[in-house]
Amino acid sequence: MNAFFENREKRIQSFEAENLEFPEHLHNDAEILMVLDGQITVRIMQELRELKKGDCAFIFPQQIHGYHTYVQNRSRLYIFDSSLAGMHLYALRKYVPSRPFLSLGALPADASLALERIYALSGQGSPCDISLCSAWIQVLFALILPFLGLSEKKLSEDMELICRLVRYIMEHFQEQLSLDILAHELHVNKYYLSSIFSGRLHMNFRQYLNRFRVEYASRLMKESHLPLTHIWAEAGFNSQRLLGHHGNVSHGIQAFCDMKKSAWAFPHIPRKHPW
Repeated sequence: MNAFFENREKRIQSFEAENLEFPEHLHNDAEILMVLDGQITVRIMQELRELKKGDCAFIFPQQIHGYHTYVQNRSRLYIFDSSLAGMHLYALRKYVPSRPFLSLGALPADASLALERIYALSGQGSPCDISLCSAWIQVLFALILPFLGLSEKKLSEDMELICRLVRYIMEHFQEQLSLDILAHELHVNKYYLSSIFSGRLHMNFRQYLNRFRVEYASRLMKESHLPLTHIWAEAGFNSQRLLGHHGNVSHGIQAFCDMKKSAWAFPHIPRKHPW
């Protein structure tokens, strides 16, 4: 989950996550999700699907996608530079899958093997051999591309605006934002933007913005020694109370807050863009 916020120093990373929850976002990498246990709801562009054990989702670069948990689950994520797909790079950039979800029975056996080998080579704690990872990624896409139903990448005006909106919030969520600011920056009526949040992203503007901030704060709590006063400010909140309120029990924010209350003060680390 935290890997979404890290600078892409690695060309490929794979990791397992329990009860994965992340708001709709997009990036330049390709991404694959495989459900190991339970059930997770995945959105890719305008398509929403509940995935179960063995199911996979294939996300091409610059596709809006999000993960939502309503029941216990465990998933494996692969995020990688699309250039590692070799001869399939053109397909990843030029086309999008019309069938981005593959069920357990539809995934070729050798594709499952390729996914296992990629994870063994790039998972957390594994020494990453880029050339071998690239070879297995190319094998994987050679096997699964015929099943994805590729169509040329074309965005409607509405989807183009949604992509611009999501991208802007991803780049500026640490700043003070409002619907008025978004409307001004994107040259769109703020009431129309509000309808996009409720109708397409299925939450209001503040809920969506604070989801990014909470996820980022959660990452800082787990991976840094910053005191809470720096963490809530770094994430874009105005107070620790707001961080605790929006974090909720599902992110374990309160437990981290309690732990951090007695932490030593560390020098402020200059803000570094999470992407």
